[in-house]
Amino acid sequence: MNGKERVYEDDDGRTIADMSAVPRPGIGLMRNGRKPENLGPPTPETASHARADRPWEEHTVSREERRMYVFGALRAALLIAFAFIGGLALVTAFLLWVWG
Repeated sequence: MNGKERVYEDDDGRTIADMSAVPRPGIGLMRNGRKPENLGPPTPETASHARADRPWEEHTVSREERRMYVFGALRAALLIAFAFIGGLALVTAFLLWVWG
């Protein structure tokens, strides 16, 4: 960039998500010059802090529950797909009736 810091009129200065602790990945030859930090194994303090930050990771999902979620999502997607296919078939039938 050109080194100037951009100023936005609608920016109120609040932080939506603090991404300062996330290292930037290198792409090809473009490196950010920093080595990734080796944090080592989690200590009890950091493990409890991580669990407090991510409450959705507390419960494990069994294989049967995961399968039910996958098939439920697949069933919902197929229902929507069949609705679109049925609508396309109705439009095609109507156009053939009008022009035929």
